[in-house]
Amino acid sequence: MSSLLARAARTGIRSPLSSRLHQPMAAIRFQSTEAKAAATTEEYDVVIVGGGIAGSALACALASNKASSTLKIALIEAFDLSNHIKWSPRPDQYSNRVSSLTPKSVAFLKKIGVWSELDESRVAACEGMQVWDGVSGARITFDAANVDGVQSSFLHQVFSGNVPNPSGVNNTTQETLGNSKEASPLAWMTENLHVQYGLQKQLVGHQARGVKLDVFEKTKVQGITTEQGEAAQLPQGDWPSVRLDNGKTLVTRLLVGADGVNSPVRSFAKIESLGWDYSQFGLVATLQIDPSTSTAPGQGKGIAWQRFLPTGPVAMLPLNNGYASLVWSTTPQIAQDLKKLPARDFCALVNAAFSASPAELEYLYKSIGPDGQPLIDFQKEIEWRTSVHDQEASQTMVRGNSFQGEAKPPRVVDVQENTRAPFPLRMRNSSSYVEDRVVLVGDAAHTVHPLAGQGLNQGLADVECLARVVETSLLSGSDIGNIHSLTPYSSERFLPNLAMLGTVDKLSKLYNTDFGPVVWARSLGLTAVDKMGPIKNEIMRFAMGLEESPNRP
Repeated sequence: MSSLLARAARTGIRSPLSSRLHQPMAAIRFQSTEAKAAATTEEYDVVIVGGGIAGSALACALASNKASSTLKIALIEAFDLSNHIKWSPRPDQYSNRVSSLTPKSVAFLKKIGVWSELDESRVAACEGMQVWDGVSGARITFDAANVDGVQSSFLHQVFSGNVPNPSGVNNTTQETLGNSKEASPLAWMTENLHVQYGLQKQLVGHQARGVKLDVFEKTKVQGITTEQGEAAQLPQGDWPSVRLDNGKTLVTRLLVGADGVNSPVRSFAKIESLGWDYSQFGLVATLQIDPSTSTAPGQGKGIAWQRFLPTGPVAMLPLNNGYASLVWSTTPQIAQDLKKLPARDFCALVNAAFSASPAELEYLYKSIGPDGQPLIDFQKEIEWRTSVHDQEASQTMVRGNSFQGEAKPPRVVDVQENTRAPFPLRMRNSSSYVEDRVVLVGDAAHTVHPLAGQGLNQGLADVECLARVVETSLLSGSDIGNIHSLTPYSSERFLPNLAMLGTVDKLSKLYNTDFGPVVWARSLGLTAVDKMGPIKNEIMRFAMGLEESPNRP
């Protein structure tokens, strides 16, 4: 009898005993290890390990969809999630972790009710982007107004290997763009904490309306095994069993790893993570800028700036109220030195990073002492060098030659205290995204270099796809944890993620050199693409998530 029940569970046939999992249960509010519970075993349809943006978004998506809202769901997070609901920042303060959300990601957040929870004053629309080579000065300019309403197919085929859906823009993105041909911003910039705030508000709202959603915050996973459940005589022989440090054990039909690059769920499933660490660190910080000092249209408001240097790209992303977010990829030593520099000198060096030559920057880096104090007056040194550059540029224009870098970013005037933070950069992709009863999303499945700002967007695309696959399985009467039910998720997400990781990795390596022939070739290509409207249009559409996803019905 037990073998028949186990076979029924594996093939997706629901037995009378397992149907009890889908009977209404009282929703449990936020739980933590502060109040230790007696050792018990509970059964769930879905257990999500990791309460970051990807894990919380998946919980919201499952609770929002009609069929999956009947499931019993658990979300486990080691940190305090309730603090996100209390998040109430000052207008002159911004967190240092900011994400660039594509129109496709915003459409998904709207669909699951999260976008309406956000504060519009803390969301900045990115209307354009200036990208240039720090060695040659070759530049490409992206403008959201140039993105037309017709779906392109070139990049879609390159990245997915599939013929695009002839219906045009995907349904999810269409909800954001509407039926008009009005231009959408390239992206929306907002703090990760802000998105978490909206997600937690939605989770509480779903609990209030009776969704069987249990959130275990400040709770760590002590172990994951596959063993018979203790709470009932159910066919759980192949179900993952998650042991928590609050004494509870959660036995689940489907275990989701949204637990980051060092995912315990991935380790439990014996899924290999492939990739490498870059010899770079990323440094983030919140900058105060003077928008009036920019020479770009609209005085630089709503424009992202990125300059490729031999040590790594430096980017300034627009925020509201005269602030911007810095993401500077460089060597581990320079990143540590930048963190320790006095604020005045740090701001001067950031300004230099967007204008000085690599040789000049190298001199400035070497002028930082071991204690983080500058060995020269950075402010005066950089002001003098800037005046020389401006004079040379004026002479060049007088001789009849246009100055290629006429659009300049706004001047940085201050850095918000305690926002400078370095972190190692790496590229990873799991050998598989699914195993029987286990699925990976977000950083647990893949990690990308931040130069393209696509990490969070990839994770949200994973979540949107997985929620849809679970919904389809439920409507067809299939077992949501069976590997055959999970295969469509892997088929849809693996190749696009791999293509994005590969492209970003190659761009990083292409620009991390000042070797003459390479500089000449990449500059020629960048200039050519900037003049080819249709090709540049397709690049923008792909980056914005407006290409139809492969394998969609």
